[in-house]
Amino acid sequence: MKSTRLVTPYWNPVTETAELQRLQKLQLRRFREAMQFAGQHSPAYQSLYASAGIQPEDINTIQDIRLVPIVDKHFFQESATGSFYGNGLAVPASDVVFYHQTSGTTSRPMRQPDTLEDWYWWAECWAAVLWAQNVRKTDKVMIAFNYNLFIGFWGAHYGCEKIGAEIISAGGLSSEQKLHHIFDAGISTLISTPTYILRLAKTAAGLGIDLSQSPVKHIICAGEPGAQIPSTKKAIEKAWNCDVYNHVGATEVGAWGFECAHKGGGLHVNESMFLVEIVDIHTHEGIEEPDRYGKLVITAFHRKGQPCIRFNTNDWACWQETPCSCGRTYRMLKGGVEGRIDHLLKVKGTFVTPAVVEEIVNSSESLAHEYKVLIHPGDKRPELIAECVPETAPEEIAEIAASIRKHIRNRTCLDFEVSIQPYGSLPKSELKANRFTDLRQKGGLVHEPSCGTAGSGENH
Repeated sequence: MKSTRLVTPYWNPVTETAELQRLQKLQLRRFREAMQFAGQHSPAYQSLYASAGIQPEDINTIQDIRLVPIVDKHFFQESATGSFYGNGLAVPASDVVFYHQTSGTTSRPMRQPDTLEDWYWWAECWAAVLWAQNVRKTDKVMIAFNYNLFIGFWGAHYGCEKIGAEIISAGGLSSEQKLHHIFDAGISTLISTPTYILRLAKTAAGLGIDLSQSPVKHIICAGEPGAQIPSTKKAIEKAWNCDVYNHVGATEVGAWGFECAHKGGGLHVNESMFLVEIVDIHTHEGIEEPDRYGKLVITAFHRKGQPCIRFNTNDWACWQETPCSCGRTYRMLKGGVEGRIDHLLKVKGTFVTPAVVEEIVNSSESLAHEYKVLIHPGDKRPELIAECVPETAPEEIAEIAASIRKHIRNRTCLDFEVSIQPYGSLPKSELKANRFTDLRQKGGLVHEPSCGTAGSGENH
């Protein structure tokens, strides 16, 4: 008998099109199960719930979930004592079969242990993402990613395997070699960060390769917010002449959100595998109405090695009112994840995200895609360092800087110091770009967006 997946756009039609009441009933049951498992097996969660005086049997409605304490990366870091994984571990260390860690750019790296069951779950989450973006068994998928401790696209690899697509793991190849493989092997799907996808496009242009004639039909981006920023997405689509899709996840959480092939204006939340809440950053009260921003708090229902229950991702988002035309009943985040709360600049009571700056940079025909944002302490103005396009006349530099400065001020009310550098002068990132440096932090910490399968403080 043929699989229904051959004739349906949904990886799991039952849950992806479930009525709200049925879906919430499933979420409530799975939340209680996750909480009970963590409370019984993880010393860190045992102590947390005992201190809060709450038990799984106290959670009888979706609203009751808000009685459960919210945790963050510091909760796991503080519990990481006594052994390699610490008190957050909920299984015997011998049951851990996969280890990854966050990059540690905003704090020390977080260790993430996963069991074999966890990894099957990761594959299932990613399979749902890939299927929604039209990846099928007949596709040849290139994962342009260096496999290492960063969890990155490991999950995408196993999600492709679950679907049955052919995988070409090309992380060790040079950009030129990747481009030749794309044409020679007939790659239909390309998976990487937006930064590296654009980097490949520049390499192709330098080699005289016409990407509009490539076999690539889908590009799936993660690890950075670029694919949800209109100008960046448009630049990728123009360079490659194909569909570009966004995905969001985190090392501690999993692959929890995705853009589908219908491109409904935001990101679907995989609500059968995760409980995603938007809460007020001051009161921690839940936000249900659309267009009101708050921080994302996420529960991964099936994480066993190190449970993830009401984890504060520190991401900034709001619910979307208009449903997607794809027919999924999963809720959507309007425009995706807007940015990280610790990256927000508050100006005259209004929050501004670095994504606004990226939109301005990539909308300018005078600027290349490489740039850096520096946030200085005290009264010194924020600084944007960007590259002009090749063959820009020196006398045009000041005019470009003034124009960009004006655009930023009009959009954000912030007066930036804008420095335009010659093309090729900024360091190039082969994978994930570090574009936001907050010098107000001790040591000048580099922050990365959380719009991909990355760790806390990173999207990858």
